[in-house]
Amino acid sequence: MKARSAAVAAVAASALALAGCSGDAGGGGDSLVWSMWIGSTQDQQAWESVASAGGEAAGLDVSLQGSPFADYWTKLSTQLGTSNAPCIVTMQSLRLNQFSDGLLPLDDLVESTDFDIDAFDAGALDALALDGVHYAIPYDTGPLVLFYNRDAFAAAGVDEPEPGWSVEEFEAAADALDADGQVAFAASIEDLYIQSSVLAYNGGRVLAEDGAYDLTSPEFAEGVDWIAGLVQDGKATRADGADPSADDNAFMNGSAASMVAGPWQLIDIATKADFEVGVATIPAGASGQATFSAGSGFGISSTCEEPEAAFEAITAMTSEDVLGELAAQGRALPARTAQQPLWFDNAGIEGADASLESASASSVPLPGSALSDKFNQLLAQYGPQAVNGDRPAAEVLADMASQLGG
Repeated sequence: MKARSAAVAAVAASALALAGCSGDAGGGGDSLVWSMWIGSTQDQQAWESVASAGGEAAGLDVSLQGSPFADYWTKLSTQLGTSNAPCIVTMQSLRLNQFSDGLLPLDDLVESTDFDIDAFDAGALDALALDGVHYAIPYDTGPLVLFYNRDAFAAAGVDEPEPGWSVEEFEAAADALDADGQVAFAASIEDLYIQSSVLAYNGGRVLAEDGAYDLTSPEFAEGVDWIAGLVQDGKATRADGADPSADDNAFMNGSAASMVAGPWQLIDIATKADFEVGVATIPAGASGQATFSAGSGFGISSTCEEPEAAFEAITAMTSEDVLGELAAQGRALPARTAQQPLWFDNAGIEGADASLESASASSVPLPGSALSDKFNQLLAQYGPQAVNGDRPAAEVLADMASQLGG
């Protein structure tokens, strides 16, 4: 999954990689190393401020160790479980299953410090827990929704979508947009986005709550075939496995009037778009409104020599003040529910709060899996054949299943 799912853009900026302390990635003495993905100078500045707050609370320096998003996970896979692991680890919910063995369960620290975990969005907490055990404190969260081009909808005479709008209403909107010479939807083959689209369409899923894949789901194949029908009818753009940003680009340049996206993208897109951006729930089928959610948070490596100090730092890094400041900057939707209005105020998009609240109420965390990276590789290779209608989705999924293993 590309870096947009983690609220930052992945760029190959090796100069952003910051060294650990005294050759010990976890820190030692008077410092704690915090590992974080960083996509820009602005990211670095923002997270350095968060590190400062964490260090002040812990009574130790928190040293930010940054990497571009794609490099981050490769590096972390070699560090966790060793003496080179950073003490504070930024974790994405979709990858928790892959890295939980190298993380410290946090429930004892939460209980012993009377940390107010109930101040956080329940879905965000669930997304960063396995079997009821918390491995990270969330700083952002969000359900998948539909961004749409308000100008294009208005030009085609399409009413503003209401939260909970149906597949039938979307199809009617796509017809009107098509009649006005506008493609309705930007198709994607990324896991979080296509799985959310299908879940909303008919409840189909290929990833169970326990992280096990089943690519034989007829409901999931049916949902993909529905998207393929839109592509074949010229009402959706073709998916491109070689370019994971193809759907973003199609939406931004006006080639498509809507796309499935996460709140972590909203403010950046709304700022850059030369049209008015709207937010709606993903069109719901007969099984009712549904979507997946995802988020990120801060955990502690199992080899950290100062876990209590690291947790003190994390409590400050996810405090009301810090997450409120990040919300005011327009970064990802805060996991603390009390700070979320600040983010909506900064976004300044009419109806965004109602749509996101509606989507959140019907969302479930997309589980992580040790096979997620391989699944994504297969999606990039084979997914376009199904999404673009070149082959039936069931056949494509069968081919993927034979190579996924597990």
